[in-house]
Amino acid sequence: MKKLVFLLAVIVIVILFSCDNSLDLNEGWKDIPVTYGFLNPSDTAQYIRVEKVFNDPNASAIVAAKIADSLYYKNISVVLIRDKTSYSYPLQLVDGNLDGFVRDTGAFANIPNYLYKIKTTDIVLNPSENYTLLVTKENGDTLTEAKTRILKDIVIYIPSENTLARPVKLGYDLKHNISWDLDSDAGYYDLFLTMNFKEKDKTVGDIWIKKSLDWKIATGISKGNYKYLGKDFFIFLRDNLKVDNNIERRFSTFDLKVRSVGKELKNYTDILNSNLGITSSQQIPTYTNMSNGFGVFTSINITEMKGFYLSDETLDSLSSGIYTKDLNFK
Repeated sequence: MKKLVFLLAVIVIVILFSCDNSLDLNEGWKDIPVTYGFLNPSDTAQYIRVEKVFNDPNASAIVAAKIADSLYYKNISVVLIRDKTSYSYPLQLVDGNLDGFVRDTGAFANIPNYLYKIKTTDIVLNPSENYTLLVTKENGDTLTEAKTRILKDIVIYIPSENTLARPVKLGYDLKHNISWDLDSDAGYYDLFLTMNFKEKDKTVGDIWIKKSLDWKIATGISKGNYKYLGKDFFIFLRDNLKVDNNIERRFSTFDLKVRSVGKELKNYTDILNSNLGITSSQQIPTYTNMSNGFGVFTSINITEMKGFYLSDETLDSLSSGIYTKDLNFK
């Protein structure tokens, strides 16, 4: 979730500082909202960010971005509406810094870091249903709104649930296939492996600490299958674990995660990428699915299969193979 929030913050930076020259950012007190968020049924809470394009005629956008009062609206209402029942779920204003979403120092004021939040347990988020994000002013007028569909639950075909009971052999040059069903409203898919292991520092005693590493196998996949080489598994471990003779490690299991991302974000990145490169113009086109202003409102869904374990041969490669022999896996 935090990575996604950061991604959307990047989107806002591009929108605000790379807008078409025909848009006058200092044209007066016109409301130009910038709104974005992902709905994710598997997350513990849903967050929406609502900010505004700077409209101080006496200051530049770069200066105004450092002033919190220039960045956020006051007294607005943010609700999510389940279209099937027309039931509205109000979101609460929170400081994202206090929820673990610390805003980096940079172009924008980072204290406070206002977000609108609702706990997932306080809202019904059903796959394949439509939801509306509605932002209104204090007088009840609509500031902006958008609609998205919660992506359906993914079915992973390969590997199947039956393979969880069998050891996985990851030979260096063996290709391993991942296959899943598609959702017509998904823009692309991301693949992850979470590697679970434990380690101890022999200088401080026999204390084992559980660890995990997330390996992003691939991102931006448009089709329903992907193949990776076994050696890439070992190379990732080599590149992401510290070599230390005092650290002993034991591998336990790995988990597979397939994440589908809504087509709204794909539309944004496609439009942005279409005007990059040596032949691009000076103007970056903007994409939004909000009714007013700019922004991206979309959804994601995640399917996870946990508990794959490695074959004895693969564990031997982990402890003594060319890529990971210095990591002290036993």
